[in-house]
Amino acid sequence: MEKIKLKDIIPYFLMFPAILVGILAMISNGVSSSVWMQNIIIWIVGSILGCVFLTKTKHKQYDKLIDRRPIIIIALLIAPFWFDGFDGIHRWIQFGPLSFYIASIVLPLLLIYLWKLVGNKQYVYVIGLNFIVLVILLLQPDAGQVTAFACATSILLWHKMNNKLLELFNLIMTTTIVILSWIFIDDLAPVPYVEDILFLVKDMGVTWFVIGLMSLILLLFPFFFNGKKSTMSLTLGVYFLVMMIVTFFGHFPMPIMGYGISPLIGYLVAITSLNKIKR
Repeated sequence: MEKIKLKDIIPYFLMFPAILVGILAMISNGVSSSVWMQNIIIWIVGSILGCVFLTKTKHKQYDKLIDRRPIIIIALLIAPFWFDGFDGIHRWIQFGPLSFYIASIVLPLLLIYLWKLVGNKQYVYVIGLNFIVLVILLLQPDAGQVTAFACATSILLWHKMNNKLLELFNLIMTTTIVILSWIFIDDLAPVPYVEDILFLVKDMGVTWFVIGLMSLILLLFPFFFNGKKSTMSLTLGVYFLVMMIVTFFGHFPMPIMGYGISPLIGYLVAITSLNKIKR
């Protein structure tokens, strides 16, 4: 069993400021405690499970888990089409009263798998998976996830792929799909404490708004500022950065700060996997 180190725990605690600021904004706007408590519970449980995973799981076991991911992830991304959805939008898998925004959970996992494939120079396979996933996201439709995933995979391939023709093909393909996703963007009304949480924070005052922005920057620390940067950490960092940026241009959930257990789970998976690979 590997011992847990302070550097392994820090990324989990860096989530707390954004969660706290979001909760304070929800409370000030009369959001029920049954809503914002879910963020706290997922953060605590997820952080504990992440630490257990880091200490208990061997690298060989982790590699086997990675190799089994793509088919499962594609199936999970397609699964929302079997549910009713909302106004023709199919992004969620429903289990009783719970709805899981599945793309925000599984895409960080898929980016890690693609990083491994790129390392093995399986460029055509990576571009093929990239195309399939982007088309599924386009059909859901989800312009935010399309943009974030496209930017992340473009960074991944740009850093690692030496074939200029394939790079150009991938760039044209991803750019086209991103443009289409914004042309056919959904008109689903925003939930204030999900998509517009940062604006609720702004209503609390300029000081709180600045604190809120700083707390979001902290979420990027494990990917961009924590020790030696790898292609995988940059790829994941770009994904989460773009997911934050798109909230200013459309009705997309703000990760971690806004209400939503699925983005929390996806972020926890990302930082835990990054820690595991670095160990």
